[in-house]
Amino acid sequence: MLRMKVLRAAFIVFIAGPFAACDASYPTQPTSASVLALQVHYRSAMGPALVGSGFAFRAYTVDSDGVYEDVTSKAAWSSSNSGVAALTTAPSGFSAFAPGLADISAAYQGMTSSVTVTVVEPDREFPVLKLGSGDPQVIGRTSVATAMLMTNRTQGVNVTGSATWSSSDPSVAAVLAGSVTAVGAGTARITARFNGLSASYGLSVQP
Repeated sequence: MLRMKVLRAAFIVFIAGPFAACDASYPTQPTSASVLALQVHYRSAMGPALVGSGFAFRAYTVDSDGVYEDVTSKAAWSSSNSGVAALTTAPSGFSAFAPGLADISAAYQGMTSSVTVTVVEPDREFPVLKLGSGDPQVIGRTSVATAMLMTNRTQGVNVTGSATWSSSDPSVAAVLAGSVTAVGAGTARITARFNGLSASYGLSVQP
């Protein structure tokens, strides 16, 4: 009888031992991504706007997983100088009223983002540098921008190859001799300089 009790106790210890030593861990509930930033994007490449013209923008949030969400219709849009450019069409349509500069801003969930718009008169002093916008829009694509030295409203010389080109954010758009390549989502300004003159335009690469 004593032998059976000893064997039974040993069997219980043998069975219970692995369970007592087990320190299993289980997956935690997945956490939702947090919104990190707000970006204002041009709908298409945009240089100086002429008085009387209209233009619109998009707004995106970027979360911690790198996912973009279009919040254009949810954001609050405004202009820093409504005498130059003002919101005229919901949700993000603006009109140019007078020469000058205006910051176009979007606000959403405590975040703000903006781009600067230049408005000019149709009749400007010459010579001026006029850019044809290269607007690749999609990551990996390349589009060609041109630079024209305008001596009057109808005559000009192509100086694309002679101009010096630069990008405000090469991680978004890189430029070489007028060839603009979309690198990553975001907004950048492409600038050309020639003989003391300069011109630029803004573009956005879509997520």
